[in-house]
Amino acid sequence: MAAPSHEHPGRPARDRHQVTQAATLAVAILACVAPFLGNQKKGGLFGTPRLAETFGDDHLDNPYLERRLQAGNGTGSNGGCLRNAWGRSQICDFDDENCKYKLPEACTSKFTCPAGYYCTAGAYAAASKEDAEKYFAADWPSYGTQCMAVNLDGTDVDAGDGNTWYGYACECQNGFWCPENIVIPNWCPQSYECQRPSQRKKCPQGRWCKQGTVRGWPCTFGQDCKKGTIAPPAGAVFLIYFVIIVLIGYAVFWFRDRARSKRLEKSNKEMQDYYDVLHSKDSTEVERRAATDSELKSRFETGDDKDVEDGYRIEFSDLRLTLPGGATVMRGPSGALECGKSTAIMGASGAGKTTIMNLITGKVKKTGGWITVNGEPCDDLSQYRSRTAFVPQEDVMHRELTVLDNITFSANMRLPANWTEEQKREKVMHTIYTLDLTHVQHSIIGDEFERGISGGQRKRVNVGLELVADPKILFLDEPTSGLDSVSATKLCKILRDIAEKQRLTVAAVIHSPGPEAFMSFHNFLLLQTGGRLVYYGPMPKVEQYFEDIGFKYPRDETLTPLADHVLLKVSGEGDPSPGAKIKLKAGDTWDHLTGFTKLWHMKQGLEPPCDADEAPEKVGRAAATWASLKHSFTEMPSQYKTLFCPGRGDADRPTISSGYTFFICFRRACNQNYTTFWSFFFSIVVFYGAVGFFFASLFTIGDDPPNVLGGYPSDICSLAYPALRSNCKDLQSNQFFALMGSIVFIQIAMAAATTSATFGCETAQYWRECSVGLNTPAYFFAKSAADLPLCVVSAMAIWAPFASIFATPVSKGNFFVVLLLLNLFGYVSGYFISFLVPYNYCGLTSVAWGVWWGLLFNGFNMPIHFQPALKFIYYVSAPRWYMEGWFDVSTVYPYKRVRSGKLKGEPYYRFGIGRAQRQYAFWNRFPSCMGYMILCIMALYIVDLVIITVTQVNKKK
Repeated sequence: MAAPSHEHPGRPARDRHQVTQAATLAVAILACVAPFLGNQKKGGLFGTPRLAETFGDDHLDNPYLERRLQAGNGTGSNGGCLRNAWGRSQICDFDDENCKYKLPEACTSKFTCPAGYYCTAGAYAAASKEDAEKYFAADWPSYGTQCMAVNLDGTDVDAGDGNTWYGYACECQNGFWCPENIVIPNWCPQSYECQRPSQRKKCPQGRWCKQGTVRGWPCTFGQDCKKGTIAPPAGAVFLIYFVIIVLIGYAVFWFRDRARSKRLEKSNKEMQDYYDVLHSKDSTEVERRAATDSELKSRFETGDDKDVEDGYRIEFSDLRLTLPGGATVMRGPSGALECGKSTAIMGASGAGKTTIMNLITGKVKKTGGWITVNGEPCDDLSQYRSRTAFVPQEDVMHRELTVLDNITFSANMRLPANWTEEQKREKVMHTIYTLDLTHVQHSIIGDEFERGISGGQRKRVNVGLELVADPKILFLDEPTSGLDSVSATKLCKILRDIAEKQRLTVAAVIHSPGPEAFMSFHNFLLLQTGGRLVYYGPMPKVEQYFEDIGFKYPRDETLTPLADHVLLKVSGEGDPSPGAKIKLKAGDTWDHLTGFTKLWHMKQGLEPPCDADEAPEKVGRAAATWASLKHSFTEMPSQYKTLFCPGRGDADRPTISSGYTFFICFRRACNQNYTTFWSFFFSIVVFYGAVGFFFASLFTIGDDPPNVLGGYPSDICSLAYPALRSNCKDLQSNQFFALMGSIVFIQIAMAAATTSATFGCETAQYWRECSVGLNTPAYFFAKSAADLPLCVVSAMAIWAPFASIFATPVSKGNFFVVLLLLNLFGYVSGYFISFLVPYNYCGLTSVAWGVWWGLLFNGFNMPIHFQPALKFIYYVSAPRWYMEGWFDVSTVYPYKRVRSGKLKGEPYYRFGIGRAQRQYAFWNRFPSCMGYMILCIMALYIVDLVIITVTQVNKKK
């Protein structure tokens, strides 16, 4: 008989993208735990010895055993037939199906214990059966068990003084086998079924019978259960499931690839036709384009392009930015970004090159100065957001997708909703052609692990993601960084060409450009450290201006490019020459930080800068904190509203609907998740199938298959063996429940580590797309929907071998449901982890998450009444509801009452089941538990949506 122990075996773990971290730790845990899982098979629950093993032949000094063995010597007041007595030769292991624990001859000579009953109370000499029953009722309380006085096969055996010998026969419970003259009930032997406790018969063909079986469990499809089967053979049934999964997956990929090939063929033909038109030799078209270009060039050179139709001329004056801490980082630069022209922005370190773009675009709120667009005053360009594009310094794009995929997605997301598909395709083709990417349009971007396009091409794709949105204003942050001089020059010329031909307003922060790249820009804006203006004007006049202020460029005497010469002087190298045309006023000492700005003001005929020597205003920490909080309270609500419910855009450029955003995000996510059939086959089917096979093999280690065995009758527990009274009535084995509890944390950690890559690997891409109007809820729903087939297939891959090899009374449908919902909880958990933890740590965090929910708060290792103060955690724990649901279908439903056969509806292990329910506080039925589990998953899913939407708001501007 087994006592429920509080020392539970450990559990294993695994995952997919983060498989290296999570699986290594899990396998280490599993290696330590495997021996304990194997030991569960022998004896009672968690390896505790059963009743027969407790009083085995090797412990004859046991006082209870000594008293029982005395009965065989013919001593005692009851003629040698004492309570708890059996013959010495009958002490045996309960695993022996022939073990019956028969009454000793001293008892069988006085009364016969009928089949279906056990007689542990000994013998008593009474004048009548009624007197004997009164005696036994007082001496041996039955505690609800039906008992009666019996004699020797209806024959009275004389006990002297007119008395007759009687025994006390108590009815055997279902699940036990009690042949004639047995002392204690014995579980129905394995390979037999005991539809009545008085008889046993070999398990019929088509059913399997473990120890304690009342009616054999039916074998399912593909299981060959011969007569006397203990547990159904695994066979190759799971291979059928795998074949079905593989065939369906292959068919889906085949149709997908075929449709993609047709689309690609059509796209290539359309693109070739488009290129043929662009390369047309039609003289009329050539002349028309030449005339248009000449006219635009003339207007640009004369400055008559301020009011060009559909263009934007941005003027700014005296821009200032003072941080909450009091530091001033922008000190009044003025200038203009002209339509149809490209402007290069350069400066020394800390000059505020990116800051001035952020002030103009509205990513950072200015604290002084003014901005106009085509003469109309405005705070910033936020109201022109749909016509403004910003190219970040980093090449933020989806590296696993092709050039065409990336640019097409950007076009579908950002082009006006009233554009037709044909117009969008034409815009994509034109952008690819303009950026000279036609020959690599079907190549993946690539990364450090998989080679793709070159660095220069990747920079041009970075520009193309913004250019395809049909902007009128284009900002670029160091687009030439990391490029060789040839690639940098090519990109700068492309930007100039785009500005002229598409009449865009282009501004680019550049760093150390080559001579040709530098001169490719129309205008030049130069800043000094601290956000002071050094120069703004046409690029051809830069060299002459610096010569005028005493910093002549020695063109024939140096190899230093003009751009580097200018930056060196601004950084403090040398003083202005005495013969400069523009000089500081007499008495002014030269300081390169303020001197250049003073000279520029003199050149423009302006007053000297008022804050040239002004010390930063000191602001207390409390004031700075209050300013930051005030900004949060005033600005954040509107930003959250925009993120949750994006607007419909301008009247002339309506944005796409949430439904269409979901569609294009879902299509892209599917391209990311399902690249090829073989990657799907090995990463999902083979890997998770191996995990399921491993689980099933681990849980069937040993000679005895996992099983549920009920507690002993109350009278046996209370009177025969008081030393075991505390656990005698409990379930002596419940390995279905205990073993399944050991995989909860494994599956959670594995699934969470897998899906942490869904959002964790593209955080920067998400921020960039959010900054240009991506609908976050639609994006979140689309990405998670694309993961759903992976969740279902991986659950099926685990379930197929697991359910085929691990024989339980649970239906295969219920088995799949619990694994699927647990997998789904792991997937949603992975999203949660990836939003809060850097991706590099998601694997180990997933293991910790699995331990927290799968081991600590699954309701099994630490029942809810052990921690009453933490009840709320149990109520929101999906693994707890998983364990309660599994407990119901594996233990309560099949073993509380007999479910089939002659005894259908009668109690089975009712008392032991009830005690187990009280122990774990598991009272709900399977459908309710699965419903609560779904609610927990949905609640976490909503939390995921809120977190991804409201966090890192500044990154999404």
